[in-house]
Amino acid sequence: MGKGLETGSGKENLVPDEDYEFEKKAAEEARLEREQAEEKRREAEQQRLKKKREAQKARERQIAQDRIDLMKMKAGIADEDEIIKEEHSEVHELHGWEKIKNIWYHDKLWILLGTFCVAIVGFMVFDAVTKVNPDLSILFVCDNAAQNDESLGILSDMIAEYTPDLNGDGQVKVSIINCALNPSKYDTIYATNSQKFYANLQLAENIVVIADSNLSSDISDIMSKDLPSQIPDNPYVDERGVSLNFKFLADEMKCPNMPNDMYICMRVPIKTLSDDKETMQKNYDDALIVVKAFAQALKERAEAENDPGLTTEPVIIEVPDEKNEPAF
Repeated sequence: MGKGLETGSGKENLVPDEDYEFEKKAAEEARLEREQAEEKRREAEQQRLKKKREAQKARERQIAQDRIDLMKMKAGIADEDEIIKEEHSEVHELHGWEKIKNIWYHDKLWILLGTFCVAIVGFMVFDAVTKVNPDLSILFVCDNAAQNDESLGILSDMIAEYTPDLNGDGQVKVSIINCALNPSKYDTIYATNSQKFYANLQLAENIVVIADSNLSSDISDIMSKDLPSQIPDNPYVDERGVSLNFKFLADEMKCPNMPNDMYICMRVPIKTLSDDKETMQKNYDDALIVVKAFAQALKERAEAENDPGLTTEPVIIEVPDEKNEPAF
């Protein structure tokens, strides 16, 4: 190792000679690289400007030639069959990823629109193929604690155990349509429920209704009073329908506050807007098979467990008195 470099103050530098030479050489190489990079950048910029100037000159020549040809035609010098020649730049053929990017740049709106339409059609086809139509639909009109989705889902599964494959699709499904009615409330939900209920009454397949003591007389009048004769020897069936006053049922439905006045009733077959009376009668007979089997199961379990029934009293809905309008 050398003795090191001497500083201007007369003191010896602490950097050894070999390290100093190495650092000096590295700095020189870095400087040369920067100069070379700068030189390449200048050359590239010059090339770009040169091509731009050449393109501009070519465009100016073409414009000048077009003007001359146009003047010739106006002056009648050029024949009608004479073709004005244009200078075209060389066509660049696209390949691979460059071609894909070009297509996306020009047609991305149509590609996105087409993809959206395909997705919508695909969803509709998938929904139509996989959708399971219910074998039995039940209208739930009670405005009480039992109208929550979990309790109604459990009840529909229980009824499905006694439901045959009525539509022949190889699967059994019972659907409970929640359209709780409450004439004392005027908010959007209950107005929508009322419209939903009366719309479903127009469908001949909607036979079974779960109601309570608040069911209005005009709706009660369209319900069958023949269930006691159609489901004999069952103390839980009366002219209203099949009682749901069971503690075990409320426990399974996870509804401890379920009132004791709920029951299952069935509509009298009539001619609807969409179907004739014969079609509705067939649907009634099919639904009666399910209601009869479910009523028997409720009876047997209530007797086996000596079920005490429910203690929650009915929800009282006060219907506003209609104002008598004066006769004219």
